Parts: sequence; C-alpha cells; structure tokens
Amino acid sequence: MEMSILITNEAKRELDKLLENSDKQCIRILTRGITMTSEAKIDLELDEPNANDNLYDVDGYKIIINKILDSQMNYITISYGGLLSRNQFCVEADFCFYY
Repeated sequence: MEMSILITNEAKRELDKLLENSDKQCIRILTRGITMTSEAKIDLELDEPNANDNLYDVDGYKIIINKILDSQMNYITISYGGLLSRNQFCVEADFCFYY
C-alpha cells in the first residue's frame, strides 16, 4: 500500500519557517504518549533520516517515517491551526490495523 501524505498550505508556511531556522532537513512523523490509558498522538519534528526510516518527497518536503510505524498507516494529513489546534500542527492518520 503506497503511503498518501497531504500537507495543507497553512502547514507548508509554518514548516518553511521551521526548516529555515533548523539544520535539520526532514520532517519526521512520530507517535507520542502511548500508554494503556491514552491513545497515541501523532506528531512531527525536524530530524534526519536513518536506516529504519522510509523517506517520502511531498511537494518538495522530505517526510521520514519509521518503517514499522509507516506499515501501520496508509494516509497522513499534516495541517496547522484550525479550531482544535490553534497555533500548532495537527497530524492525522488512518491506521490500518488488522486483527
């Protein structure tokens, strides 16, 4: 299954600012806060790729995702702002869990 990644125009503007002020070239998609009581929050940070990552070029942005995490998702949307996440990025993904 090929990964589908969408970056909104608002997110692109903010990513441009982040990348401009960083020595890192790539945007890592990762999960945070995985506990038994809370669901994983998908987040992003600037990073460099390693051997365990898949690299995607999305409109000129280098997106890296750990191969194991990548295999669990099939659609990612990176947005910025909005009602629920003012002044911050929001990363949403469809997880393809098989039971």
